[in-house]
Amino acid sequence: MVGVVDRLRLIGPAGSNRVMAGELSRLARRAGLARDLVAPKKDGPGTLVYPFGPKLGALAATHHRTSTRVVWDLWESSAARLEPLYASLLSAVQADTRSLLGRDFRMSVEAHNVREFAAGERQVVGTVKNAIVDGLAARGLRARVAPRDAEVLFGVRLSDETVVVSLDLAGRPMNQRGYRDSIGRAPLKENLAAMLVMLARHDGRREPLVDPMGGTGTIAIEAACMSEGRPVFCAPRRPAAAELTYLAPHASSPEPLLADTRATVLTNELDPLVFETSRAQVQRAGVESQVRCTCGDFRDLDIDSLRSLVPGGRAATGGGLVLCNPPYGVRLDHLGERELDVLYEDLGRFCRQLPGWRAGFLVANALFEEAFTRGARVRPRIKKPLNNGALRGYFLLYDL
Repeated sequence: MVGVVDRLRLIGPAGSNRVMAGELSRLARRAGLARDLVAPKKDGPGTLVYPFGPKLGALAATHHRTSTRVVWDLWESSAARLEPLYASLLSAVQADTRSLLGRDFRMSVEAHNVREFAAGERQVVGTVKNAIVDGLAARGLRARVAPRDAEVLFGVRLSDETVVVSLDLAGRPMNQRGYRDSIGRAPLKENLAAMLVMLARHDGRREPLVDPMGGTGTIAIEAACMSEGRPVFCAPRRPAAAELTYLAPHASSPEPLLADTRATVLTNELDPLVFETSRAQVQRAGVESQVRCTCGDFRDLDIDSLRSLVPGGRAATGGGLVLCNPPYGVRLDHLGERELDVLYEDLGRFCRQLPGWRAGFLVANALFEEAFTRGARVRPRIKKPLNNGALRGYFLLYDL
C-alpha cells in the first residue's frame, strides 16, 4: 500500500470516538455540510477517519473542540524499512498534483506512535522529512526545515502497520486555545472539558450550567463557547488551514456558528487567586456576557438563585446541569481520604437541592460514588471510563 491518500483524521483522548463524531455531526449540520458527512472509520479508541473534503477539513480545524488534533492524511507507505520508506514516500509526493502549499514555506515533522517501526523515531522523522523536501523540490516547491518557526506541521504515524504522513490542519494541539495562561493546581485540558460538556448533553439554549468547583473556569468557558459555536482558537490565533493554499478558499468563518445563542453559565471557585484567574480567562475567551464567576465555598451558594438561572422563567419546571471536575486527592490538592469523603458527601447534598437537574463529574477516586450518593440510593445514569491525563477515572452522570 503506497501512494496518495485523502482522509480527514480526528485524534482525541482514549474513549472519545463517539463524542468526537457527535460533535462533528452537529457542526456539519450547523454549517450546512451534513450531506457531505459519512460514517467514520474507527482507527483505535481515540481516532476517527473520514473521507476528506476541504470545507469539512476547514470546519473541523476551526470549530471542533473535543479533538486533540485535526489532520489531513496525504501520503502513506507499507514499507517496513527506512530506504524503501523514503523511496515510496518520495514517489507519492512527486505524484501528488494537489496545490497544498505555497512555493516556499517552513516546515517541521513530528512522529506519533511509531515505536513498532524497525527504526528509531528520529530516523523515521528524518526519512519522512527528506522524502517531503526532495519530492516537493522535484515539483518546483521549496520546503525548508524549521522546527522552531514552522508554518506547516507534518505528522507521521503508524496505522495498521502502514506509515501515514499527515498535514496538521490546526498547526498546533487543539487544546491550546489561547485563553488560558495558567493551568491551575489541577489542570483539565480544554478538549477534555469540552468532552464533559458533550457527554452531559448540555443544551445552552434551555438549561443553565453550574460548576461549583470551577478552578480556572475551563468547563464554564468550553460550555459557553460550544453553545455559541465559537472557533476553537481565540484571536489572533488561527488554524493553519486558514493559510493553506488548497484550503484557504474553503476556510470556515471565524465567526460563531450560532451567534444568537447565549448560554447561562456560573463557575464558582473557593480560592481567591484562582478565582481571579478564572475571571481573566473568561474575558480572554470573550464569553463574559455568558459566564458569571463567583468566589466562595459551593456549600454557601444560594439554591434559589441557581434555580432562577433557568431561562424563560421556567425555574419551577425546568432543569439545569451541574458539571465539575472535583479534587481527587492527588497532584496538588493534598486532601486526605476523610476530607475527600466529607467533600463528596457535601457535594451530593448540594446537588440534591436541585431536583429535575442533572449532575456530571469527572472523577478519579473510588471514594466518590459511595460518598456522593450516601443516604440517597442514587445510581449514575452514565458511567463511562474516561482518563484525566495519566489518571484513570470515570465520567458519571446523575439524574437529580
